[in-house]
Amino acid sequence: MSTVDPIALKRLRANKRPGPISIVVSLAFQFLGGLAAGYGWPHVEAFEDIEPPLLPLVAVISSIPILVLSSIAWTAVAMKHNKLGLTLGGTLAWLGAALGVAAAAVGLGYPTALIWVGAGCLAISLLLAVLGVWAAHKRRTIAHLEATVMSTGTMTSARVSDKGYLSFSDSAKILTTVTFTFHDAGGVQRWVQRPLLITAAEPVVDGQETTLWYDPLDPGNDQKIVVKLAKDMPLRRP
Repeated sequence: MSTVDPIALKRLRANKRPGPISIVVSLAFQFLGGLAAGYGWPHVEAFEDIEPPLLPLVAVISSIPILVLSSIAWTAVAMKHNKLGLTLGGTLAWLGAALGVAAAAVGLGYPTALIWVGAGCLAISLLLAVLGVWAAHKRRTIAHLEATVMSTGTMTSARVSDKGYLSFSDSAKILTTVTFTFHDAGGVQRWVQRPLLITAAEPVVDGQETTLWYDPLDPGNDQKIVVKLAKDMPLRRP
């Protein structure tokens, strides 16, 4: 017996933003996994006819589980915090790989192939960083546009015309596209679709009512339509 609703407590924990320790540890292991892979694999290739030194061999073997598990961890962290880009983990992993290749190149006498490999790893890291910055800018732009529509646009009632799924099976969460319909000020019926992450605890049903905002001067502009239910069930937590 408890004086606290266990379902509400479970939902609060599931939606809780990750703390700084989770963020730092996940990113640190992404970097270390890339560093180990970048350092170990060149040695394995260089000593393909004989057994490579112990340190590079350990680095190669350990890099695989580190990268896989840290990638899973970082994805889980980033999905609960929309200000953290998913590409940040990859950026640090490839940066670590570039530094690992550079360290291997020093020990192996600066072979030309390794210099190009290291440069390629660094280029991928920079590309992911640029994509992350662009994605963050896009998220801020969308958030500003939605806030503008909600403050200056027309508010009306919308309903779910197609919930986008049949039933929950093994998973308690479903990522699907839900279709909403509403009538604008001119009486024209319109439809809009939004991706939702639906949980079994809060299912979406056909005919469900929600609030919708749109630009009265441009009611057909999908980018200027905000659906409350979609904001309540985002793909990533705000």
